[in-house]
Amino acid sequence: MTAQGRIVWVSGPAVRADGMADAKMYETVTVGDSKLVGEVIRLTGDVAFIPVYESNSGLKPGGQVIGTGNQLSV
Repeated sequence: MTAQGRIVWVSGPAVRADGMADAKMYETVTVGDSKLVGEVIRLTGDVAFIPVYESNSGLKPGGQVIGTGNQLSV
């Protein structure tokens, strides 16, 4: 099952998203309308802490976060 959540907090390159109970540690996710690449580095209940690896200008609470089911790779 693919994790799908919503952004609840943005600070610099860090994003917190809720509704991510199906996410796995170190799973890559797409963040916001621009589908920026991020990685789940902490899970607390259904809240995921995600550093975004691209410029995250324009991200705001309510944006969609979707898990890819894969870990970060080159």
